Amino acid sequence: MLKKIQRIKGLGVFNDYAPGADTTEFGSKNLIYGWNYSGKTTLSRLVSLLERKSLPPDLPAFSFTIDTDAGPVTEANYAASPIVARVFNADFIAENLNFAGSSFKPILLLGADSEKAQKEIDELEALAKATRATSEKRTKAATANKKTMDAAKTTSAASVKTAIGIVEAFGATQLEKQIFLARMDLAKFKLSDTVVQEKLKLARAKEEDKLPALPSVSLTTKLDGILAEAPVLLSKIPDLAHTIEHLAQHPDIEGWISTGLALHDGKTDCEFCGGPLKSDRLATLAAHFSKDLMNHKQALSNLKIKLAGAELAYAAPKDAEVEPAYRAKLATAIESLQAAIGAYNQALNTAVRDLDKKSQSPFQAIAQTPVPLGLTKAVTDAVKVVNSVIELNNGAFKNFSSDKADAINELKLHFAQAFCVEKKIDGYELRQKRLASCATAHDDRASKLATRVLELKAIISKSQLGREAINKRIHSLLGEHSVHIAVAQIGGEERFQLLRSNGKPAKHLSEGEKTAIAFSYFLTRLGEIKKLDEAIIYIDDPISSLDSNHIFQVNAIIKEAFFHQETAGGPWKTRCKQIFLSTHNFEFFSLMRELKPDNASARAYLVKRVSPSSSTLSDLPKSLIAYSSEYHFLFSVLHEFNLAPDKKDFRVLMMLPNAARRFLELYTYAKYPDSRGGTVDQRADRIFGEAKSKRILKVLHHFSHANNIERLAENSELMCDIEEAVKELIAALEEHDPMHMEGLRSAMAA
Repeated sequence: MLKKIQRIKGLGVFNDYAPGADTTEFGSKNLIYGWNYSGKTTLSRLVSLLERKSLPPDLPAFSFTIDTDAGPVTEANYAASPIVARVFNADFIAENLNFAGSSFKPILLLGADSEKAQKEIDELEALAKATRATSEKRTKAATANKKTMDAAKTTSAASVKTAIGIVEAFGATQLEKQIFLARMDLAKFKLSDTVVQEKLKLARAKEEDKLPALPSVSLTTKLDGILAEAPVLLSKIPDLAHTIEHLAQHPDIEGWISTGLALHDGKTDCEFCGGPLKSDRLATLAAHFSKDLMNHKQALSNLKIKLAGAELAYAAPKDAEVEPAYRAKLATAIESLQAAIGAYNQALNTAVRDLDKKSQSPFQAIAQTPVPLGLTKAVTDAVKVVNSVIELNNGAFKNFSSDKADAINELKLHFAQAFCVEKKIDGYELRQKRLASCATAHDDRASKLATRVLELKAIISKSQLGREAINKRIHSLLGEHSVHIAVAQIGGEERFQLLRSNGKPAKHLSEGEKTAIAFSYFLTRLGEIKKLDEAIIYIDDPISSLDSNHIFQVNAIIKEAFFHQETAGGPWKTRCKQIFLSTHNFEFFSLMRELKPDNASARAYLVKRVSPSSSTLSDLPKSLIAYSSEYHFLFSVLHEFNLAPDKKDFRVLMMLPNAARRFLELYTYAKYPDSRGGTVDQRADRIFGEAKSKRILKVLHHFSHANNIERLAENSELMCDIEEAVKELIAALEEHDPMHMEGLRSAMAA
């Protein structure tokens, strides 16, 4: 329950309101009396915040504190308040009804036969809500996963672009294409570290980085032909006719003498011992070295020269002269070639040794040392391999563009493959599919549940039940042939529409009709609340523009709707948790005071405007409690002001123009109730005379109604005119109707 309004600041006429120390707490029944523009509707708007749970967009920021049995409610926490409130005021009418013939929101009520279906609807809607929440959760999870993966792709793509040195655009989208291709066979696109480095070098290479072409290897192999000549020489024995046996048996001495003969040609003395040379001995030695032997040795020497000339050699290029992509391959091929050349040259050296041995022992047959087969072929084959690599090396820049493009593509696929492995792309795709499948399944289920709900809603015509209930209330106030509510299908949904008895849209309604329809709509709409006994109801001026006959009807309707006896003869209680009723009509206020309960749980308050921007809410003054009619109360206000010694009290002056004018309306109408009476001015002219009537009413007209306070504030020098107008009104009554004045004074004294 609401207990007390502790503070209002910045809301309409409650610029800075705080209750007086003697203001009582609210009860279960609360009546608020106040004239027009005193702040009644502003108070209803404050309570309506508890219903709306949001601030109307046309209201400026303000602050408030309301004490409740659940703790203070303020502008900071009202949206979270569990209080259930329903407010009838001008805002409710403007927001919910249309009096220009158009449709408006229907009231939805449940009949007894529909309760089971509605229960199922509630259960299905709750289930559908939970199902949609699950779908949303799965969708959010999938979205979060994708966001993470997309970020990883973006980062990886930037790294790949930098690593390869790609000039063209290469972002997450381009990487995704490579991932798609790499996933066809992840193992196939994985490159070794060595290959990756080679490909990176080629991918980053530029046209100006090209190296000079390497010369191809060209080796002439003579081994087989020369070796074929050796056996004849090694087995040949020179002519032995003049051979000196001792020399033949001692090759080293023979060789020494052979060398020495040339040194002693034409000499008579020995160069070794200095003794004389014998001509016959020289002739014998010369005969030993016959022409045939000399020719044989020359042949051995010539063959050795051939062998020396047949030796092979190859100088490998430096690494800096070879394209990086082929350095390793060329080095391997050259290593094999050098091994073949080494074996080839070794065979030549072996043949040379055989010839030297023969030369030293020319009269002995020498067996040729065996050499491995296929040495020439091994060299030839190795040369072909080296030349093939050199050809590739030299052709690197012939197909530079295509080779570089191929290297880049292979690297892209390699890095895409690495990304797939690192990020476990298959597992990611499986999770995404499962999440999407789960979300779709829940969406399908929610859709089926929604279809079932629509089927059930088609069975329940809640708006028809609401129409019937509101029509009963309208007809009780305005009659069966006035206006009625019809249900129309507009835009695929049921809407209410006001129709005349002839079936045409109800337009140009009187203010009384509008009030009766709006209040009937409000009371019927309360049926949408599941537990009325937990709700706070605020009704602001439900009898605006209604005549006295309808005022009694509205009072009876309120009694029936909001008050009851649990047992016959028992105490009266409110059907709602708490009710507030505000009005400017004293007659209606008096009727509401009679409504049960009227015990200690009932409260009565006065809302009064005391300045252009300030109103107060206080307990109902005793002067109002003492009178049962508005007429008596208005006279008491005028009479007390007329007798008051201090007539400059601003708070009293606020009330006087409206009080005096309203008093004259009631008094003159009582004197001349016939239609010829016309306006209050015309009736006052008939009673007091035209001159006196004008002096009284001119000031009252000027300062009454909505703008009285502003005019009082702006025309303080004219406030004395109000004092004179009231004084002249009292005097006029004394003069023209003394018996009536005596009756009024007696009523005040009672």
